[in-house]
Amino acid sequence: MDRRKLGNTFQVVGAYDAVIGGKNCVIAYSGGLEVIFSKDNALDVSAVRFNGVNVSFLSKNGLNDGKRSFTGNFEGGFLYTCGMDNVSDCVEGKPIHGSLHYKKAENVSFFIDGDKITVCGEVSETALFGKNLVFKRKFTVTPNSITVDDEIVNNAFTAADYVLLYHVNYGYPFLDECLKLDVPSVKTEPKTEIAKERFDERLKITYPVDGGDEDVYYHTLKSGRIGLLNPEKGISVTMNYSVDDFPVTLEWKSMISGDYALGIEPSLTRFDDFKMRTLKPAESKNYKIEISFDNIIS
Repeated sequence: MDRRKLGNTFQVVGAYDAVIGGKNCVIAYSGGLEVIFSKDNALDVSAVRFNGVNVSFLSKNGLNDGKRSFTGNFEGGFLYTCGMDNVSDCVEGKPIHGSLHYKKAENVSFFIDGDKITVCGEVSETALFGKNLVFKRKFTVTPNSITVDDEIVNNAFTAADYVLLYHVNYGYPFLDECLKLDVPSVKTEPKTEIAKERFDERLKITYPVDGGDEDVYYHTLKSGRIGLLNPEKGISVTMNYSVDDFPVTLEWKSMISGDYALGIEPSLTRFDDFKMRTLKPAESKNYKIEISFDNIIS
């Protein structure tokens, strides 16, 4: 950023509150990267654009109040955080993918330092005679990256269980048949019979089909570095995270017309071998994912 060329830095980097579709949001932009955070949804990332190209998936439900069934609620967005009481439909009586996403973030703040924007907030999960967990979120946005730095704190006087899955969703036009996936798997297992039938195409993005089924796969990675490359748009995205923290990575592939999406989902647990983590009183645990965006046009 050359300050001599700027009348006001807000020309190239900034953050501000906004209401979009009835949702209270924070819009942050730096260089060619624009990120929309939803205060009403645990500060999850509703949308991402890079160099003017949409990267994220937004379902036909759009941004909503979460008062319908899961299939009527699911928004997608770029980051839909699942937890802390459930992922998928593993825990009977709890919302599918957990209740975290539809909790409002509190103490939301943001500040700008050069071309770096930091957005912070907290989400509480509490119950009378029960748990007292605080999910502290810090996002850092630069011209070519989003870093998610979350801390789960147990403020109760007894141990508390939790679970976490980061549902990172890619959509058109970044998601297209030309998209190439680099997933350093040492082992991949199909979750369903449909996925088993399509196993050879697990990393292939195809043209949408009208109707049909989604594919879901479990990946065990040798390193937490996943690459996505769209050569036609000249954009690559790289996800980096610890496989010690996230021993399971799920791939959700929906090549269905109108529901055309790809989810890369670092998770603490499988669905078919569901295990929660435990925090002792006053104990905390940090989880971090860095997502970088690159312009590959020479």
